[in-house]
Amino acid sequence: MAFLRNLRHALRTLIQSPGYALTCIAVLALGIGANAAIFSVVYSVILQPLPYPESNRLVFVWEKFTGVSGPLFERSRVRKKNFIEWQRQNNVFSTMVGLVSDSLEETGGDHPSRASVLFTSREIFPLLGTHAAAGRLFTSQDETEGHGRVAVISDTYFERRFHRDPSAIGKTLTLAGNVYVVTGVLPPKFFLPATSEGSDQLRPDVFLPLSRLLTSAPPDDTKNVLMVIAQLKPGVSLAAARTEMKGIAQRLAQADPNNDEGWSAVVFPFAIEDSSPTMHQALYILLAAVGFLLLIACANLANLTLARATARSHEIAVRLALGATRGRIISQLVSESILVSAAGAALGLLLASWCVKLMLALEPPDIPRPEYIGINIVVFAFAAAAGAFTTVLVGLIPSIGASRADLNSALKAGGGRGGSAARLRSRQFLIVAEVALALVLVTGAGLMLRSFQELVAVGIGFPTSQLWVSDVELPEKQYSDAAARSRLFRQLIDRVRSTPGATDAAVVDALPLHTVTMSNFYIAGRPEPPVSNVPIADDVRMSPGYFQTIGLRLEAGRFFNDTDLAVAEKDGDSVAIVNQAFVRQFFNGENPLGQRLLGPDKKRASEIVGIVSDYRPMGTENGFASAIFWPYLKLSKATLVVHTRAAPQSMTKVLQSSIWDIDRNLVLTETGPMRHFVDEWQSQRKFNTLLLGIFAGLALVLAMLGIYGVLSNLIASRTREIGIRMAIGASATAIGKLVLRQSMIPVAVGLIVGLGGSMLLSRFLEALLFQVHPRDPLTLGLAVVAILFISPAALYLPLRRAIQVDCTVALREE
Repeated sequence: MAFLRNLRHALRTLIQSPGYALTCIAVLALGIGANAAIFSVVYSVILQPLPYPESNRLVFVWEKFTGVSGPLFERSRVRKKNFIEWQRQNNVFSTMVGLVSDSLEETGGDHPSRASVLFTSREIFPLLGTHAAAGRLFTSQDETEGHGRVAVISDTYFERRFHRDPSAIGKTLTLAGNVYVVTGVLPPKFFLPATSEGSDQLRPDVFLPLSRLLTSAPPDDTKNVLMVIAQLKPGVSLAAARTEMKGIAQRLAQADPNNDEGWSAVVFPFAIEDSSPTMHQALYILLAAVGFLLLIACANLANLTLARATARSHEIAVRLALGATRGRIISQLVSESILVSAAGAALGLLLASWCVKLMLALEPPDIPRPEYIGINIVVFAFAAAAGAFTTVLVGLIPSIGASRADLNSALKAGGGRGGSAARLRSRQFLIVAEVALALVLVTGAGLMLRSFQELVAVGIGFPTSQLWVSDVELPEKQYSDAAARSRLFRQLIDRVRSTPGATDAAVVDALPLHTVTMSNFYIAGRPEPPVSNVPIADDVRMSPGYFQTIGLRLEAGRFFNDTDLAVAEKDGDSVAIVNQAFVRQFFNGENPLGQRLLGPDKKRASEIVGIVSDYRPMGTENGFASAIFWPYLKLSKATLVVHTRAAPQSMTKVLQSSIWDIDRNLVLTETGPMRHFVDEWQSQRKFNTLLLGIFAGLALVLAMLGIYGVLSNLIASRTREIGIRMAIGASATAIGKLVLRQSMIPVAVGLIVGLGGSMLLSRFLEALLFQVHPRDPLTLGLAVVAILFISPAALYLPLRRAIQVDCTVALREE
């Protein structure tokens, strides 16, 4: 009951001071709202268990080629024969399921399209704890030859293809010329985790039985096509599973050294696969940034609370003189803080909800499970904890100080004017804290901005602003002949080159930032390396004119010509072009022109006739890669690259029409400006930089408001002192210099502390930076200048008030 009385009294007191109450609530809501918004993302992406039963027992199993190091080679898809042996020999997994992802031609519309497909077995659905939202999932009969072909579709495909028509169950799909009957629809949120192997979360349109693929069109045993998901047996540790799978791989290598020597098996839990360590670090840095923002908000609230306690010192002294206990005074003041914190937390949750919706509307890249991000009970508890923290920090501590008031001094002071040296020091400490925290945030944002500028400036090695691209997939039955495929691509190039607005065109099977294909090779005349250490390079097949179309420079030798293409497509000895990274890695000062390269089968030799400049096929962060280019157009799928005079985005309809004029059955996907791929690679850094910049801006605003509030209150409390100084001859200029000097000292101390904190904490940003040192002096200097430039704005009004004091009025006060 006493607590409720305190709350009622606190509410009446706050209503009588609406400016103070609303300011505190607004500042607190901003700090808690930003923290709750980012925490909701951190919780959903990192802390929350994946939405599968016993997700801690679910793992991906990959093959790994031990002859090549680097994160790109940690995981390779699995060969069919090894998958079968893994299933037979392992004793650590209760279930092991193979998956093959693909995209198949879907016919039935105006133009053929592609549907993303996942071949899998019926065990995948109970393993991941899902059920059919409509219809049924696979049965054992569906996976047996002699029964009809069936398909289970995703919720998004159900909406896009069938417009959620309940009668879709039982209807048919035509994929790659085969007719499938739809038996079921999956729930809306069903997905398979992303993989560090390089794929995003698997959200295929259509699920098909894997057994049909393995029997009707079995993949080459030597090709890595399968992803493997497994469930650890109860009580089996991850370490035990890794040891056993490594042992099985060693036995397979001994049994078949030609195919398995140098290969091992690796096991990674779902939680590691589903999001990258870099993303984790970026989210934790953003969470730390909003934590600093909350601390700055708390410093502002502490200043307001101290100022209010000073103004109420006479009231508190009177109550103590009349017999009120210190505990009673503290509980009353804390009750006010509880109400303010509760209101701030509630408003902060509302603000967090809006912030989360805004972040999701911006479609943040690489954030897994965005549909699970939101305000839930855990985020609510986090906001409540933040509110409790602020209650203790800015409510309880100042309240204890206020309850220790000297009765004689407070009663003589009357209105609470004046301020003790302790209060002055405490407020100067608040300025130091706010400036230091703001500087750390501004420095972090500056480093991210500089890093992003460097990323954009470096580029990928050639200009992309005038390039238009489209994946072109040829219908398998119509273009089963290799020569027909080559003729079709030649026709496409000629037709597109003659399209108004296009200046050049080419075809390539591995476009930078879009597709990467790697293969092993041999250099003729050199000793053959062991199987576990064969050289590997990017493997690119292309039409003559590709380098000229994208703007890659010729450094030595010559480009391909039509004669080279004709010779190469006769499957005899041909020519090749390499890049400078290839020369540096494999020739080390030796002239590569005239040297001959052998493919993996060692049946054909290709003479190196040219060297081209480097580009970054996997984005700027991953640097240059060694690459071999071959003239070849007998491709079933390739990317058409067009250099345009007009803006590429305006050319889409014209170029699509030119392509379909040749064959309306061609499937066009990933169509549009190549700049889109560049933006995708930069999007995660851009998003992180944007958020950190917003938080740094808010920190600056809050810090300057805090400095203004502290100085305004100090000037008001020193009015009488200033009046005395002016009465004995001090000029307005001298008063201004005194106040400015005393005000800038804590700002300077805050900058020194902030610089130390920035240098200490910036190393945690190192993994997110590109070609920028975490203690970059230019960024640190600009951050300090920003604080020094804005600080006078916060000082202006209090300083003006100080030098305009009327000494007669000031001496008459109190």
